Amino acid sequence: MNTALWQDRASRLLSSGVEAAIVVQCELDWLRPERLGLRNEIDEAVLTAQLRRGSSLRITRVILHNLPASTRAMADADAVAAAFDEWNYRLAATSALLSAPTSQVHRLIIPGDQTSVPVPDMVDLLEDSQWCDPQNADLTLRTVGATGATTPLTSYDVDLQGPFSDGDPSIHM
Repeated sequence: MNTALWQDRASRLLSSGVEAAIVVQCELDWLRPERLGLRNEIDEAVLTAQLRRGSSLRITRVILHNLPASTRAMADADAVAAAFDEWNYRLAATSALLSAPTSQVHRLIIPGDQTSVPVPDMVDLLEDSQWCDPQNADLTLRTVGATGATTPLTSYDVDLQGPFSDGDPSIHM
């Protein structure tokens, strides 16, 4: 994973020359503790771009809907599963609590015996009607457009009820 490339492209989301972006984060490395800082940095960059640019920037984001079955055999399976749950919850809660435009978050469904995903991790930007990596952008857009390949991440995916939800919904972020 090229951290500098991710940071550079994520920071360019605020540029008025960027018309759209595709953010794919489906590798299990995103769920490891050493990637938490970068994962949070990308989340913050996407959220900041959404809030500042509004509808002038279309962001298509792809994350995992479920963990591959092979994850259960990993030494840090419990930590990966906990990070997966927390990240999905945080993304859904953020979407539910903000009235600003949000990105489309597609959760890629991994069949039970599949160990890899059909799209590569990337931040791809559409500038001057041209994707940085047109082949991978096309593959990703065809994948998320295929019936049954993904499911949207929505506010229905989080339970915002609880003793403190009415008084301070920010506790969910």
